Amino acid sequence: MAVCTYCEAAKGKRACPALGTLICSRCCGEHRLARIECPSDCRYLTENEQYQQERSTLAFVKERGEALYAYKDSKSLMALVGVEMAVYKHFTEQPNVRDWEIIAGMEAVRKRLSPLAFPDSTSPTYGESLWKDVEPFLHKVDRSEAADIIGAYIPFATSFSGDQVQSRRFQRGLIGFLQNYQGDLIEKMQEHEQQSPIITV
Repeated sequence: MAVCTYCEAAKGKRACPALGTLICSRCCGEHRLARIECPSDCRYLTENEQYQQERSTLAFVKERGEALYAYKDSKSLMALVGVEMAVYKHFTEQPNVRDWEIIAGMEAVRKRLSPLAFPDSTSPTYGESLWKDVEPFLHKVDRSEAADIIGAYIPFATSFSGDQVQSRRFQRGLIGFLQNYQGDLIEKMQEHEQQSPIITV
């Protein structure tokens, strides 16, 4: 019997292209992308990602709507559109980024929009780059209200992601939401990226 090369206990049934040997389904599911550098063409990764993406997207749409219900008619939602599009850009360009890193960047954006001063704040890794992508969306937006909306969005994103350090659940949900429900906005972003940073909806 071929034994899983990772746990050395269960039967190895899957040919792992990253490890170059057999692995059990449990270790495959538990350690993929977290401790095993899976190639993008691995069929187990592709199948799992598609399944998780569908599940995460449905949950994301529901929970996002509940979290932002009080702001559904606010003009400052444009700032949140900017945050989501900036985050989408980062996630698609750097798929190995974890949720907590981007959420920390969103918190930095919220602080910069707040009327309160944060003189001792150190911008996290993605704080500055997210801000540069979000700033064009802030025209004719009340920054204090925008800070409130993003302040309501961050706890939702944190809760949706869960408590696993390696979690990418928020990433899956956001990408699925935008691709399935905001495809026209993604097209506009891609069209205007080299011409103008401002996207109107």
